Amino acid sequence: MKKVVFLLALMLIGSVNATSAKQGNEDLKIKPLLGVWQYVEEVVTPEGGTAYIGKQIYKTITSSYQYYVVLGVNVPFSQSETQEPKTSTLSFITQEGDIVLQEDNNYLEYINKHYLDSSLNNTISQLRYRFNEKNPNILYIEYNLGGGSDENWVSEVWLRVIPYGAK
Repeated sequence: MKKVVFLLALMLIGSVNATSAKQGNEDLKIKPLLGVWQYVEEVVTPEGGTAYIGKQIYKTITSSYQYYVVLGVNVPFSQSETQEPKTSTLSFITQEGDIVLQEDNNYLEYINKHYLDSSLNNTISQLRYRFNEKNPNILYIEYNLGGGSDENWVSEVWLRVIPYGAK
């Protein structure tokens, strides 16, 4: 009887260690994606270098495998008709969901809620990603708009503006 209890205890410890190791590996895989990212346009400068023009679209990826996309819109306002119009930025969440990491720099985005296009609610997008070789704060993402051919893949460039956990 003692041998059976000992074997069961060993199996339990082994399964806990395997689960912890798997979770640790998952945490290592998600860590480079964590933070607040800004959608940017990658352009070539007159000198032949690369510049990034930021758009008012942000994606936050959390350690709990959740993501949020926030859109900023400039809204003009003036206090009087004689005053020159100014703008204020209105920001709101456009979509939120969960991320499931896969092999070979792929992940799935489960779009739980899309506030601008309800037909995207409860859908799944497969994404491929890679980091810039010289700068890990520049992320290239590709996703397929439908169909299986390579011509249906769309590319985006994101710049990390706040690392996850930054104070």
